[in-house]
Amino acid sequence: MSHPGATIAVMGITSLDFGSAARSLGRAARLRGLVVPVFASPPSRGDLDRSIRRRNGSPIVSVRLKGRPRGAVLADMIEGIVVANYLTGARADLARSALWLAVDGDAAPQPPPGDDPAQPAPSAPAQETAAAA
Repeated sequence: MSHPGATIAVMGITSLDFGSAARSLGRAARLRGLVVPVFASPPSRGDLDRSIRRRNGSPIVSVRLKGRPRGAVLADMIEGIVVANYLTGARADLARSALWLAVDGDAAPQPPPGDDPAQPAPSAPAQETAAAA
């Protein structure tokens, strides 16, 4: 996207965001009985955006952060969990959906602005009835 005299860059993901996403994905994976890989950045090969290797049986998912949109990085992390657990078909699809919910900040319904969930909803106003004459 451009603006007269300036270029607006697509926001990527910071290493702090990467760590937070790794923790959220790890919790979600453990809740589903999945192996949680070690997440690292960047991959050792410069030509890859994501690599998966195993060291002593433990999976390591390395993801490139620099110059990549947040969604691409998260997708690589999620796919790393799927591959590390040898998931296929419907089980892989269910895991992907659950893992996306774990890193999607809008997954839980939010009250409309100005609503206080601690306050009870106001009751409907009493309706007046007019007697027929």
